[in-house]
Amino acid sequence: MRSCFPLFGPLCFLISLLVAAPAQASGWELLLAEENLRVLQRDYAGSALNETKGATRVKASLNALMALLKDAEFNQQWVYRSGGATILEENGFAQAYVYGVVDAPWPMRDRDTVVRFDYQQQADTKSITIAITNFPDFIATKDDFVRVPDFGGSWKLHPGKEGWVEVTYQVYGNPGGLIPAWLANYAAARSVARTLQNMQWAVKRYKNARSAYVADVAPE
Repeated sequence: MRSCFPLFGPLCFLISLLVAAPAQASGWELLLAEENLRVLQRDYAGSALNETKGATRVKASLNALMALLKDAEFNQQWVYRSGGATILEENGFAQAYVYGVVDAPWPMRDRDTVVRFDYQQQADTKSITIAITNFPDFIATKDDFVRVPDFGGSWKLHPGKEGWVEVTYQVYGNPGGLIPAWLANYAAARSVARTLQNMQWAVKRYKNARSAYVADVAPE
């Protein structure tokens, strides 16, 4: 099994995303609130494109969640609109350069990305941060895809009580090409929401995962 970190990456869903709550002091606007899922957006770099953040709780170990996030072969099965992921270079467990394809809906052309993922775990809280940094020039562009020119963000895993982990997935970016800003913002919110929803079932296949590089919280 090769390893990687995932990419970014109905009418009623669209309506729920467009009915935003008033902006908070941080600038985040609540787009979607369900029992175990929140999706927010805020302005990014003064452009018409937004930064998107999703938060959920998952009943799983940190090892299981990291095994899911690093499984390149399974990436396409749960990351929304993923067209697959390939490892370009790994520097130990903590860093990887990953090539990914975004299966864009017709009539848009598919996108591809090259990003670097950097993993860190806090010794005291056991919280994990995976930083996402864009490296669009790491490999040559391909004729069949629009290379995403600007993309970044993070995954954060914060262990809580009774085996729950608070998961935050935050991304920003410019998909490139001729896509209206409102459509790009909607697509980003939908992608984050569906990916976090899929994580709930996808992580179960890794319940027995163990790694010397991931410290789990001791049972209460």
